[in-house]
Amino acid sequence: MAENAKELLEALSRELKLSPEALQTSCERGSADDLLKNVDSDRAKQVESILNDPQKTRELLDSPQAKALMELLGQQ
Repeated sequence: MAENAKELLEALSRELKLSPEALQTSCERGSADDLLKNVDSDRAKQVESILNDPQKTRELLDSPQAKALMELLGQQ
């Protein structure tokens, strides 16, 4: 699972146009602003919509992909 999480981290960092290290730092700080600054406005609005809805946020955090990413970030 760690290999899948590493691939997910790398794919997400490419999508957000951030280095994996910058992505990890933003996640550790809990700052979505850093993550969204390089994303197109439609995608940023979608993310903000999810983050502003506790139910959607919980569903996202409970996904296997999110759990794998959090595990990977916790190990580094």
